[in-house]
Amino acid sequence: MISKKLSIVHCQLSIILAFLPLSVAYAQQDSTLNRTVVVENEYNPNIMDASKINVLPKVEEPAVMKKGIEYATALRPVSAWTYESMSPITREWAMNRAKRGYVRAGYGNYGNVDFKAGYLWDITGKDRLKVGVSLDGMNGKLKHWNAEDWKSRFYSTEFRLDYSHDFSKVTLNLGGGLQSQVFNYMPDSEMHTASARATDKQHHTLGDFHIGVSSRDESLPLQFTLQTGLKYFGIKYPLDYSGNASTGKEKIVHTEGDVWGKLDNEQRVGIRFEMDNLFYSSDSLMGNYTSLGLNPYYMLESDDWRVRVGAHVDWQSGEDSGIDVSPDVKAEYLFSESYVLYLHALGGRELNDYRRLNAFSPYWSLNARMPSTYVPLNATLGFKASPVNGLWFNVFGGYRISKDELFCNLVDADGYYFTHFLQDKAKTAYGGAELKYGYKDWFDASLKGTFYSWKTDNENEELYLVTKPKFELNFYAEAKVFEGLKVNLGYEYVQRKEYVIEEGNSSKDFGLGNISNLSVGASYTFLKDLSVFGRVNNLLNKQYYYEYGYPAEKLNVLAGLSLAF
Repeated sequence: MISKKLSIVHCQLSIILAFLPLSVAYAQQDSTLNRTVVVENEYNPNIMDASKINVLPKVEEPAVMKKGIEYATALRPVSAWTYESMSPITREWAMNRAKRGYVRAGYGNYGNVDFKAGYLWDITGKDRLKVGVSLDGMNGKLKHWNAEDWKSRFYSTEFRLDYSHDFSKVTLNLGGGLQSQVFNYMPDSEMHTASARATDKQHHTLGDFHIGVSSRDESLPLQFTLQTGLKYFGIKYPLDYSGNASTGKEKIVHTEGDVWGKLDNEQRVGIRFEMDNLFYSSDSLMGNYTSLGLNPYYMLESDDWRVRVGAHVDWQSGEDSGIDVSPDVKAEYLFSESYVLYLHALGGRELNDYRRLNAFSPYWSLNARMPSTYVPLNATLGFKASPVNGLWFNVFGGYRISKDELFCNLVDADGYYFTHFLQDKAKTAYGGAELKYGYKDWFDASLKGTFYSWKTDNENEELYLVTKPKFELNFYAEAKVFEGLKVNLGYEYVQRKEYVIEEGNSSKDFGLGNISNLSVGASYTFLKDLSVFGRVNNLLNKQYYYEYGYPAEKLNVLAGLSLAF
């Protein structure tokens, strides 16, 4: 089942144990929030096909609850991924009834392997331990876009651990993880036995550790959440095809926090901060630098209005030193109890560290220093409603401006293909709609379509935009046929721009082409907690590409067993 992109990046992002170290205190305050978090990250034995990784304008969905909703104030974990422990499929979160552990194992064609295991252990009433392991990968022949079939292999192994303890006034959290990515590069069409590069193999090692503390006593005059930690990214086989070292190792000391106080029951003021100290080995094109972000804000939450007024003030040292300012404004008006008109004007800095580059494609390498991407403005206007029980829709449109936006293309070097990055200013208009419907635990469906219009000032705009989508459509539906048996249907479509180059009297399209992925799946629980699952992806047997030039799997099948305990 694992498409190339899925096996590479997205699968390990979505289905292993979750760790939200700084959000524990908030999640416990609101049972509705708890319920929402778990339902959206519920354990699903069906393997979901992942979309390609692309940095798209973020469209945030405002809640429609009349009372008890707060803006998310929990900080992201130091780790590169956000995980949530998986509970059995349920619409209502009931901690005392949820299973604490699970094991899932599956295998398919292309050598696809999928293994997940996790356990949530309440040691005492104040101590909690979460453990998670995973193995995702494939080993099979893929269609080379310009040569014979390519024997591709990719395996990602990960282990994560998280521990929390509740003191009388604060919660202490510490944890970390280790991930290994082992894979090979795709050779070019002219390579035979000789290459300036010693091996086609690569091994990425990612590690992280964090420690944090959050207030849990509402009688304190100021509430707070603080966290610091270390992230590591290592590359075993240097990418030195250009005669100069280009990658090396990356270490990041990451610190962040949020301190706020209430003015009354509806208003509060606070300040968030985030600091990253990035260190690179001497053989890297990247230089050491520090990024500091401050986010002062004011919030109002009444029966009809939810307003947040703030600003991002970001400073960075090094070659791109300077101060940038962008808005952090949200205004949402609730009427008739289930209709929301909202306007968001957001911005901020996105560090182009090794983890972010690796999320685009693990086959990446550096050919130049990568400045941080800065978003002066990402404005969204939308209308969301739930006119009847079970039905929800959202219509939105927006405009995003970004400096040093990341674009990627394929480069042939030393007999192999690598994903290289380009940067330029980008302006993106977007708009779309989303529809969701659910009936008890018998049927759930979602449909979302988004149009994008990308513009850059570069004279080679077509080359820059070759991986960016013009239109995206995602559909997913799941139905319970009878107790224990569920079936699902999914479809993903991505339309991209053409990249046509004139060659004499003819022309050739070097674009990626579109993605059209139809999938079906089913799961059957034949014992109380034991299930069998299966999924077929790319039913149309299409050839498409998630990274520039790197192929995805054609029709692929994965099946296995899952156990909750």
